[in-house]
Amino acid sequence: MGAGAMMYTPDAFSGRPAALTELLAAHPFATLITPQADGESWISHLVLLADPEQPDCLLGHLARANPHSQALLRGGSVALFHGEHGYVSPAWYAAGGAQVPTWNYRVAHAHGVAEEMEGAALLSQLERQVRCFEGESGWRLPSENPAIQAMQRAVVGFRLRVKRWDIKEKLSQNRSAVDRNGVSAALERMGGENDALARAVRDARRD
Repeated sequence: MGAGAMMYTPDAFSGRPAALTELLAAHPFATLITPQADGESWISHLVLLADPEQPDCLLGHLARANPHSQALLRGGSVALFHGEHGYVSPAWYAAGGAQVPTWNYRVAHAHGVAEEMEGAALLSQLERQVRCFEGESGWRLPSENPAIQAMQRAVVGFRLRVKRWDIKEKLSQNRSAVDRNGVSAALERMGGENDALARAVRDARRD
């Protein structure tokens, strides 16, 4: 996969670089794919966080018992991030004539090569991930606990050095301003998880 994997992205749907940081922060649960010489691929689902110290790097870990944890250190991988997505009804458009439903979404693909993180670097990565989801006043990793140290030895930490980002935002940019307003307004009326998609549709307007 890696450099040979491409995503069809019409110009109207090419993602804004400014949207990448937001997408990664809001949707860190990724799909990591590492192709093998036999044509098969290892696929794992895990949290990947942006490395605050090294731009264009992602931090993650896998169970050492998972063969993917070693395979990803031997070649290129791609991490897929799925952002907001949802159904769009043709009833939301102002335009008449033949219209069909579609699906709006945001995705990002990170193509890169992983390198292992061990010892203090791995511990720092794990502590950072805990703080990300627990907040500053939440639970903390008891790193001196022997049981926790044993668990740390049971994972392989890695830094994915991203060589290329592919970002796609299919958010009705190919429709008229009136139709886009209709889409975002309908999503807002539905509420719930659709609110985030409505905001993304508004932010992606290109008049």
